[in-house]
Amino acid sequence: MSAWSVWAMVAPEPPHGATLGGTLEVVALLCIGVAVLGLLLVEFVFKSSMARSTYRWTLLLGLFVLPGVALLGTTGHMFESMKAVEACQSCHVMDPFVADMHNSQSATLAARHYRSGAIPAKQCYACHTGYGIFGTVESKRDGFRHWLLYVTDTWKEPITYKGTYPNANCLACHATAPAFLRVDSHKALGKQLANDEMNCFTCHGLPHPPRPTRAPTRVTANP
Repeated sequence: MSAWSVWAMVAPEPPHGATLGGTLEVVALLCIGVAVLGLLLVEFVFKSSMARSTYRWTLLLGLFVLPGVALLGTTGHMFESMKAVEACQSCHVMDPFVADMHNSQSATLAARHYRSGAIPAKQCYACHTGYGIFGTVESKRDGFRHWLLYVTDTWKEPITYKGTYPNANCLACHATAPAFLRVDSHKALGKQLANDEMNCFTCHGLPHPPRPTRAPTRVTANP
């Protein structure tokens, strides 16, 4: 059996139906279409029969209001699309992490969550929401540093995480789960976990493969 067949059997089924990103994209395209068609009709068909004030308000709607709505829609679509795993993987330095998550034999937390279907979509974003629009200033700072290292090609292989991962990201889903609450040690260590005095990874293993096991992703020219 091929590796793809194994992955296909354990991979959670992606969600069906309309998505927010797709809806925003449709709204933006409709606004652009209505604005262009409306301006053409007003200028070349109805201009002579329209009151001057109506003509001005129509131009305002077509030149500024509808394009503004289209801009908001495309911006929203961009933010939504950036939550997808494919967006994270578009930086090739993330390839080892995405490959590990899809690996049916991996024991990392990312792979185990993926196999169980606990996070059916947007797996990267679900655990790394600090980069989101409402994330902390520290997360924005770190995100900018990561982007700067990438575009200037100055990162070091294998990449390493600087700082500590907040337990709040784990507890957001697990703190009220019956399986979590049944474990006595979770109750006993509740204060330490809430204050990040003890990390969830101490007992539950690494979320991603350790540095020595990651294949280099940097592309180098042949000598």
